[in-house]
Amino acid sequence: LAQSTFSIYDIQRSNVYAAQGGRALNVAGTLASKGAEWAVAVRPDPAWQVWANLAYTRARYEDYVFTGGSFSGNTPPNVARLLANLGGSYRFSAIWPAEIGASVRRVGDRFHNDANTVRLLGYTLLDAQATLQPWPSTKLSLHLRNLTDRDYAAWADPFYPDQILIGAPRSVELTLQVAF
Repeated sequence: LAQSTFSIYDIQRSNVYAAQGGRALNVAGTLASKGAEWAVAVRPDPAWQVWANLAYTRARYEDYVFTGGSFSGNTPPNVARLLANLGGSYRFSAIWPAEIGASVRRVGDRFHNDANTVRLLGYTLLDAQATLQPWPSTKLSLHLRNLTDRDYAAWADPFYPDQILIGAPRSVELTLQVAF
């Protein structure tokens, strides 16, 4: 069993506000975004599931002229040209059903500001999870995030040009889900 989606887009937004340092806003004229996204999920048998998705975006300011210069042609902040995910899981049929899986996520380079003077480097994260279902209404899950303990810039706020949100370090999460 398999499913897939594919989309192509060409979006133009006019009179877009762009954040500037010091809590100021500029009217950035037009923001044009073109790209494509593809996703696929495959279940070769009831136990295995594999999924992947890929997105390519080309976003640019058009007509972004202000007193002192122009950012026309620049990429808006926090927009990666490439995003990709790949993952898989295996479900065991035992006394207590269990599932294990892993995924990898790639986020390409992005810019911190409209001037495109600060580049946030792309990053790749590896995650894993295991779930045990002792009763039909109960799940116990263990999630291991950022297994390689990669340092990365997750997001940048153009309002505060000297601040960047650092991504979460390696972490472990244990959850118990009970339906009633």
